[in-house]
Amino acid sequence: MCEQTVPKAQDTMALAGFPLPQEPVLGAYTEHGVQVLVLYGDADHAHRTILEAAFTAAWATGRRLVVDVTQLTYAGETLHGLLLTTLTRTRLVLAGTLPPVLRERIHISGTGRFLPTAPDITSAITLVRDNP
Repeated sequence: MCEQTVPKAQDTMALAGFPLPQEPVLGAYTEHGVQVLVLYGDADHAHRTILEAAFTAAWATGRRLVVDVTQLTYAGETLHGLLLTTLTRTRLVLAGTLPPVLRERIHISGTGRFLPTAPDITSAITLVRDNP
């Protein structure tokens, strides 16, 4: 008897000629005692598991967190939720220009006052270190 395997969604997308979604986490590092998480591409529900793992690892450091969003093209409710959860665990500053969907979600939800931003990583690190 021959077993058939059902292709995963990503495999199906590749077979159909669509590009596979890229993982949204480029890297994480520590600078001046602050954890920096660099995001890239689409930070959406399709990448929930990867995003949750990256944020969980960042939270486990016990350090304040800067999330670099300069290379994000899309950020949905999954990332917004993780950012808000971060506020219950540590101090957070976003570095860079927010993707339009995330900026709108933050505006509509009224959470902008809790999610400070800085133009770049250096400014974000200074802001997150200087504020209690």
